[in-house]
Amino acid sequence: MDHHSLPTGQGDKSPHTFYTPDIPDTLDNPNELFDLVDRDDLVIGQVRRGDAHRNPALIHRSVQVMIFDSAGRVLLQRRSQAKDLFPGYYCASASGHVASGEDYPETAIREVEEELGVTLLLAYAGKELVRSHAETEMTALFLGRSDGPFTFHPTETAGGDFFTPAVLERAVSDGSLPMTPALLAALGMIAQLRREGVLDPLLAEL
Repeated sequence: MDHHSLPTGQGDKSPHTFYTPDIPDTLDNPNELFDLVDRDDLVIGQVRRGDAHRNPALIHRSVQVMIFDSAGRVLLQRRSQAKDLFPGYYCASASGHVASGEDYPETAIREVEEELGVTLLLAYAGKELVRSHAETEMTALFLGRSDGPFTFHPTETAGGDFFTPAVLERAVSDGSLPMTPALLAALGMIAQLRREGVLDPLLAEL
């Protein structure tokens, strides 16, 4: 596997791979092109952001980065009210769509830099198909560790905060925090990694 390659199968269980940074920049543009993929995450064409966000049949790629602090809390950010989907909802520490021709690791590194103002070592932890009323994403989960400080993007986000696993578990069950479908999927993947005894060793390497 080269520096930026990822396995393509949905629900892939391959060994975790670590990625180090390089950096660029983006904003919500309905004409932005994404790769259109099938359920096996194979590229079958391209799709405009505006079309992908109103037709759940158009599967496209995204990333969710979950950052843990030294106390084991998870950083969530709050989406800007200007976002085209789920404005004001809590989402992953950093997240975003994979632009056409881009790959999951470079997108994850870029989103962390753009949205949080930090450059981190990230670990790939799996991927999953995530459906909502508006879109369907093949989303890849990456993990990172940092106590900050963070510089939240002035237009992409409305800030963020750390939450304990217990608070997040309760919020998932009682709906006390508005969470994006992708965040709910990421938290489910993290819970599975914890049950399998994989999460702590993975974080210890970061």
